Amino acid sequence: MLPSDDPQGQAVIDIAARLFAAFGYDGTSLHDIAEASGEDLTWLQRRFGDKRELYLTVVDHGSRMERGIATDVLSALPVAGPEEARAVVYRLAARFLEFFLANPQVPSLWAHRWLGDAADIPELEATYKDPVIHLICEALRPAVEAGLIDDRVNLEQTVQTLIWSVYGFMHGEINTDGHNSASTDPQARQYFLAHLQQLVDRMLTPRGA
Repeated sequence: MLPSDDPQGQAVIDIAARLFAAFGYDGTSLHDIAEASGEDLTWLQRRFGDKRELYLTVVDHGSRMERGIATDVLSALPVAGPEEARAVVYRLAARFLEFFLANPQVPSLWAHRWLGDAADIPELEATYKDPVIHLICEALRPAVEAGLIDDRVNLEQTVQTLIWSVYGFMHGEINTDGHNSASTDPQARQYFLAHLQQLVDRMLTPRGA
């Protein structure tokens, strides 16, 4: 965990995250990070350890920010009705989209991972990604039991679907004019958020509501 009063360390984490996001874990060396950050390689190793340890620090840092967003939004639970339950999920999707747009290195790290990057670190998902999804699902489960969310829905797959949709949006699966990424187009972001809300409505609305 990175201390909050360590701007030098935070600067290295930010640079390492950008390099890992651009070239993957396999395509980035500790020497590359030292050169890009202007830090001495020996200091870098003493402060963060080897490349694997630095990579895990980067992933952990992003995961902690994701968990913070989820915890903040989910603090609105419990709610009284299905509309309020869906509104919490709307806000969750919107906050994650906002976070990923401001920190594109986070989804890029996982995009590399899905292509086989860092294959020698098998515990990444179980340690960093799955707990955030589990946190969201466990917070929403009482709303399912109360009949505020369709009890036929698979919460894990629903949360994953929203995450995959945001990642696809971030990585240019939706285009505007063939030149600009939709993620840089404010109108495209509005349309995309409306689409996510429609997905949430159709997946989570209880039967007969």
